[in-house]
Amino acid sequence: MRIAVEDGLENVKQALRAEGYKITKLSPGKMEGVGAAVVTGMSNNFMGIHDTNGNRFPVIDATGKTVDEVVRQVRERGLQ
Repeated sequence: MRIAVEDGLENVKQALRAEGYKITKLSPGKMEGVGAAVVTGMSNNFMGIHDTNGNRFPVIDATGKTVDEVVRQVRERGLQ
């Protein structure tokens, strides 16, 4: 499963890789095949990526969360 992760969340990228996920750069317009996106609240709005029914994948806001909490949210969304 590919997860798009915003630049600057290196600790999240490392933890997700350790869980077996493939990490890709968060890039609007190039999200084909991505199972989820991990962003900060600012980029969530700035990039126009919102966790709404219009998305083909879940968006996880890492703001205020620990790395373990973010990884758990990815797992809880059934992204294996």
